[in-house]
Amino acid sequence: MARQVTQFDLLISCPSDVRKELDIIKETVENFNRMFGATNNASLNVKHWSTDSYPESGGHPQHLLNKQFVFDCDAAVAVFWTRFGTPTESYDSGTEEEIEELIKSGKQVFLYFSDCAINPSSVDHDQYQRVLAFRNKYKDNGIYSSYSNIEGFKKDFLNHLSLYFVKLLNGGSTNTTAKSKLSIQGVQSGKAVEQPKINKSYYINSKFMQEKTNAISVIFKDIESIILPPKKSIVETLEPEKQIDNESSFLTLEMKQNMNKISSILKDQKRGFDSLFPSSLVEINVIIKETIERYVQENDINLNDVDEFFNTGELMKKQQFTGGGPYGLSPSYSLVGTDDEQQKYKLIKDLYWQIEEYKQFEEYLSIIDSKCFLELAVLINGTSFDEDIDIKVYIKKGYLCKVDRDIPFPGDDILETINHLFNRIFKPERTVSIAEYDAYAEFNNNIALPLGLLGEHSSEKKLEQDRNEYSHNIETIFCYEFYQDDDYDILCYKQEYLKQNTSIFLPSKLLFNSPPNEIKYEITSKHCAELIQGELKI
Repeated sequence: MARQVTQFDLLISCPSDVRKELDIIKETVENFNRMFGATNNASLNVKHWSTDSYPESGGHPQHLLNKQFVFDCDAAVAVFWTRFGTPTESYDSGTEEEIEELIKSGKQVFLYFSDCAINPSSVDHDQYQRVLAFRNKYKDNGIYSSYSNIEGFKKDFLNHLSLYFVKLLNGGSTNTTAKSKLSIQGVQSGKAVEQPKINKSYYINSKFMQEKTNAISVIFKDIESIILPPKKSIVETLEPEKQIDNESSFLTLEMKQNMNKISSILKDQKRGFDSLFPSSLVEINVIIKETIERYVQENDINLNDVDEFFNTGELMKKQQFTGGGPYGLSPSYSLVGTDDEQQKYKLIKDLYWQIEEYKQFEEYLSIIDSKCFLELAVLINGTSFDEDIDIKVYIKKGYLCKVDRDIPFPGDDILETINHLFNRIFKPERTVSIAEYDAYAEFNNNIALPLGLLGEHSSEKKLEQDRNEYSHNIETIFCYEFYQDDDYDILCYKQEYLKQNTSIFLPSKLLFNSPPNEIKYEITSKHCAELIQGELKI
């Protein structure tokens, strides 16, 4: 007969020198499930990095393990002998980080220290001293046990496991379904709170934007460091034509006439060639110049000499034989001039694009900073899971940001970067206490771009793809059904499954044009017969 079984995930966190204990932990869990699991409709499931992690890039190894499965575990067992482990970004070892973070979140940690005999020649002194220091840290807290032989560890661990989980499962009732209660709470400092505080972002003052302004400042200095002679006038660059001296004593009149004819023909040919592939003196585009000058004024930048700043000397732009553009049909040009002239012109163009990009970031992030936001989570307290959870959030009209109206669309030059930063801006980041919402729609953005006749990627197609990705990101993260009544904006979504005694973020941060005073909610679920209603005071 089918029945509901409550599953608890038990993390095994041990350095590499406790191999025998690792086997005993797995064996003891199997014994617990056989002896106590069936009668209590429960099961313990062990989690270990060797079997439950997968290759992933984009972060420190321990951070990735935490995200993949560590923070989802309900309890942990940790064993130390002579080794402490490899340091992480925040702790002296991965095992220490797992223990500390799970304890902070209020989860059970079974902590053991081995007093078994040690072969002195095999001990890393530094590692062992760190074990002793960590043990000393908890000596007065009563949260660890020690053992002097493997049989003692096996006996103690089964006893501790049984005392904790049997008491948890049978806290006065065998009907575990009735023990759990659903609610919504705010999130502050990574933990659920009953009265959340409104939050603000300050992306304009972020390190990211400061690095942008620093990069622009460096280009300004590089341009000013290149001093070029002033441009010559057109008259100065033209030399009068020179005819062959008719009084040259060693040439006959016929020879002189022939040489002048040849010179004239060559000059005509050169003019014809130059008319097909003309050259012109490089002048800085008016839009580029005005954009840079406006940035100088807005940011109180002192230029030593404005005219010299935009001076590119005698740099020429010459049309090439081959065309440019996606299909090679448009004119293309090469720069003719000294290395300093070409470098200065390139830097001025780079400066313009850096400023344009910065302005687009500034415009987009300023709008985001003008909003305020809340992070909310749905909680289930107790020893039973729940399914098919329908959640409605009620916010008085006039406060909630509408996705299609109040959230800006980035400029073309920053679309790709904003897509990379999108989750950081709009999606709550999981903590040791609260998991991420994980039922988002999938989006495949790894589509090959069509190639031009000369093999270039189509910039238009890339831009179209970035726009589609941003639109999809909005639809994915803000995956609520939206309704309105006379007084409220209503957000609805479904949480398919919620493990016992856990918390999961709502799909997105909730953005507001101004702070609401309260938020109401309603919850219905498969295993709860009544409608749950609640209210959060902000």
